[in-house]
Amino acid sequence: MTWYVLRHAEKEQGDFHNPQLKHQDQPLSARGKQDAQKLASLFADKPIAAIYVSAYQRTWQTAANVAEHLQLTPMVDSRLNEIDNGLVDEMTEREFEQAYPEVWKAYVARTADFRFPGGENGTEVQARVKDFFDEKLLQHKDADLLIVSHDGWIRQMMCHVLGLPVYRRGDFRVNFCGLTELQYQEKIGRWRLIRFNQSW
Repeated sequence: MTWYVLRHAEKEQGDFHNPQLKHQDQPLSARGKQDAQKLASLFADKPIAAIYVSAYQRTWQTAANVAEHLQLTPMVDSRLNEIDNGLVDEMTEREFEQAYPEVWKAYVARTADFRFPGGENGTEVQARVKDFFDEKLLQHKDADLLIVSHDGWIRQMMCHVLGLPVYRRGDFRVNFCGLTELQYQEKIGRWRLIRFNQSW
């Protein structure tokens, strides 16, 4: 069982606020679309059984060419959504620091979990990660999956897989279209990290 976890391709800049998702729902940029098209050849020979994407359009746009080539329909799962950074979503870092200085200190220090004002903390995101993993391990026994999500979610996933505290997510960097490959070791109930953030 191999899971391919992919960050979405480069997103467009600008105001794409989506009230149903609470935050910006940017589509792919021109470069992002080009990079997404290249992914079809990467997964052409992989026995992918299912594709999961978040509720944000940039994830299903990233997966579209792969899905078409493999004749699969991407399934939206909101548990793959990016960390909800609440009221600071559209703030610059300076605005964030001035408006919520204590949260900013925790954000910069990354020595303990913290909650974005009006949003989530790392523990809640990791609970979403774990719930998704536990369910799909049972639902897709021995099957390979493609999962397209977001920077913060993938970094939190790495903490889950490696058994790190939730606040260590800041130790990882994930590029646009960065690919992480995991293999499940059923006998010991643990994941093996094959590659992390491989870019193309």
